[in-house]
Amino acid sequence: MAIDFEKWNQEFGGEAAVKEIEKAKESANEYAELPEGTYICKLEKLELGESKSKKPMVKAMFRIVQGQHKKQCIFYNGVMAANDPQWNGLMKHRVLEFLRSLQVLDDADIDFDGNYVHFNDMLLDIAEIAEEERIEFEIETEKDGDFTKITVTDVFG
Repeated sequence: MAIDFEKWNQEFGGEAAVKEIEKAKESANEYAELPEGTYICKLEKLELGESKSKKPMVKAMFRIVQGQHKKQCIFYNGVMAANDPQWNGLMKHRVLEFLRSLQVLDDADIDFDGNYVHFNDMLLDIAEIAEEERIEFEIETEKDGDFTKITVTDVFG
């Protein structure tokens, strides 16, 4: 399929595009990184994906629902396998602890039986229940070097 660059130029390009870029430069500070703090959020995505190093990873996206930073997102990425296999159990344990902190399912129902199909089904169940029941999460963010550590401190709903 060929891309119609001329159509893009007419619809999204030209002087208007150049002006949009300049305007964005001026307002770049409005979209600064989310500061450390405590936020009330809803869970918008919870899925099993792959890390840059091709390892299984739980990906969660929370959307802030109130306050100055309303509509901004907070992300959780929990890799489930380490470069050094001796740490694999700890990596999985940390992901399971994060999922339990959401308090969507009973702790006993959050487990990894060695089957990623079953694990993915569990993640989908958590996401569906959180959405249906309109559960909100109090999330605390803290910088840890280049990463942001997130902790679920309370659950409402």
